[in-house]
Amino acid sequence: MLIVLEDRSETFQLGKQTVRVRAWYKLHFKKLATLIGTLVQVEFLKEDGTPRYKRPMWLFWTGPQSISLSDLCRMYLWRFAIEHMFRFLKQHMGLNSNRSPSLVSAQQWMWLCALAYWQLLLMRDAVQEDYPAWYPRSRQQRAKLTPYQVQRSALAFLLELGTPASKPRPAGKGKGRQMNHCPPPRVRYPVVFKSKKAQVSASASP
Repeated sequence: MLIVLEDRSETFQLGKQTVRVRAWYKLHFKKLATLIGTLVQVEFLKEDGTPRYKRPMWLFWTGPQSISLSDLCRMYLWRFAIEHMFRFLKQHMGLNSNRSPSLVSAQQWMWLCALAYWQLLLMRDAVQEDYPAWYPRSRQQRAKLTPYQVQRSALAFLLELGTPASKPRPAGKGKGRQMNHCPPPRVRYPVVFKSKKAQVSASASP
């Protein structure tokens, strides 16, 4: 058995658990030699220093090597929170409501939804949740409010907070398009479907 010493090792505390991270630089996959990155091994240790689980967790990082191994491990463990954030943005913040064919417009709308989500997290401690009367009492003593609960009470909080901006002036009706102006039709792109796996029928041989 060939044992290769790691190029870098780091041990840190993640909550109440001890995590040991090892890294090997400038490695690539066997079938993809052009993609060079860092191979990372993550192990959760017991109090005596032995691995808590039988098999370690392996990660492959193609970013800069200057990043801390503990930050890299935390970023991977936070992937579930990122997936929940995107689901909340799609269901409650209107992430999929942008139908513009422009890529710049789609990116700006995505950043706008992300900033609105960040505002919900910032006002979490300042918002007082108004639970309906039919909610059980146990739910009223929750330590932190969820983003949906903050969004439900954000309107009353923002009205009480106010805004430094002045009231908008009435602009009247817009001029509209110029005479004999025909905008070009919307650019159509081909629909991309997922390719079905080829089903190989086994032929019965005598």
